[in-house]
Amino acid sequence: MSKTSHHNRRGAILIVALLCLLVIMSLLGTMLLAALQSTRQLHAERDLRQCELLLQAGIDRALTQIAKQPDYRGETHEFSAADIIDQGPGRLVIEVTPATADSRVQIHIDAEYPADSEFSVRRSRTLSIPTNTN
Repeated sequence: MSKTSHHNRRGAILIVALLCLLVIMSLLGTMLLAALQSTRQLHAERDLRQCELLLQAGIDRALTQIAKQPDYRGETHEFSAADIIDQGPGRLVIEVTPATADSRVQIHIDAEYPADSEFSVRRSRTLSIPTNTN
């Protein structure tokens, strides 16, 4: 075998090895990107669920307070991260409009989690409930 043939073979092996390394690095990069996107999606779903739980808690709180105190007009709750799941603070705003001519109380609830974040989830709900006219 001549020296030129030996150098060509070594060069070809080096190119094949570099191409294999390139393929492996691109696969690893793709897997890392998929893992990162999956983690972000899980966090977004967690935040959405937590916001929905805060909203339901606000509805329950408003209905309980209206039953206890007919003149209840609402409140705002700020929750620290430690109060919830140690991932971020939450905010719950309850606004109650007194009964109108049709004897219905309007309740508007806003929930935000994590509060004051660029990626926070916000949900709101408005309910109209009849008052007790007994």
